[in-house]
Amino acid sequence: MLTPEEYFQEAEQRLRSMCIEQAVRLYQTAERAGYDPDACGGGRWICHMLLGQFERAWEESDTIAARGKPDRHRYWDGQPFHGRKVLIRCLHGLGDTIQFVRYAPLIREHARTLALEAQPALKSLIEASQLADTVITWGEPEPPWDQQVEVVELPRIFRTKLETIPNRVPYLDVPSAPVIAPHHGGRPMRVGVVWASSNYNPARSVPLEDVARLFAIPCTSFFSLQAGEERAQLKSLSQEIADLQTDPACVRATAEKLKTLDLVITVDTMMAHLAGAMGRPVWTLLPFQCDWRWMMARDDSPWYPTMRLFRQPRPGDWQSVIESVQGALQALAAASYSGAARSSAALGSVK
Repeated sequence: MLTPEEYFQEAEQRLRSMCIEQAVRLYQTAERAGYDPDACGGGRWICHMLLGQFERAWEESDTIAARGKPDRHRYWDGQPFHGRKVLIRCLHGLGDTIQFVRYAPLIREHARTLALEAQPALKSLIEASQLADTVITWGEPEPPWDQQVEVVELPRIFRTKLETIPNRVPYLDVPSAPVIAPHHGGRPMRVGVVWASSNYNPARSVPLEDVARLFAIPCTSFFSLQAGEERAQLKSLSQEIADLQTDPACVRATAEKLKTLDLVITVDTMMAHLAGAMGRPVWTLLPFQCDWRWMMARDDSPWYPTMRLFRQPRPGDWQSVIESVQGALQALAAASYSGAARSSAALGSVK
């Protein structure tokens, strides 16, 4: 017989191994044995989201909230937004804000006014996207409000299911920035790359030497969107990939760069969310133990219609991922050029 803590740790191990149904049963056993019910419920919440069982996840959230334990990320008063002066606060990471700010227009339909408090790096982009009546950042004077909500609360508030995710894109954009014409051959395909995530989860990062295998694919040109200290790794590859990142502290500037690219290939970081929210073609490379939002055993994302997912088949196996990306990119580039050649031949025969 295991102790409650041992049952919980076993559940955590099953979750890390992506044995999700086993993890759910062990979290339940740990809770019945006396382990912290909020911790067990939070573990089951992740499992349900990975399985796409959003309704069951919200039931876990409701049960946790009903126990009344203080939660520094719980701001919503439980009342409808209709006729209220609403303030959305964005207190998590940039990727979380980008993913869940999609709900702002749904609130704006019913609220009297909508203000949005975003991270400094996102303020300009959200203003350009016209998602709220007022956009401020931390430390700036707040407009009058009588109801507040944290941005990650919104999927639960709207009781989101797989089929009701508000996934019309783009919902973030810089309308004034020029956009590249769709690629149909006749020029190299412009591909942006991000290979390193933050130190929050190093398992998400791909070694640059693995990604560099893609740079030799014919009919492609590569551009780095990498931010942080990993940018220094580009020095040895300056002839193969250009550094396109100029101001990582301003996401609007990065968004403008994305509109000059045909495709973005990125690890699980803010860039994946940004490209998806802008409706840009994006391929996201996922570690074996992926975040709940990407779910399991699928190569698409219901959150982002223009996204394709490439998953590690086993922990640490980026080689298989890069091989899959390499094959897909070669096929895409070849198809574009074949289509362009056929079009040119057809025009020639008309003449």
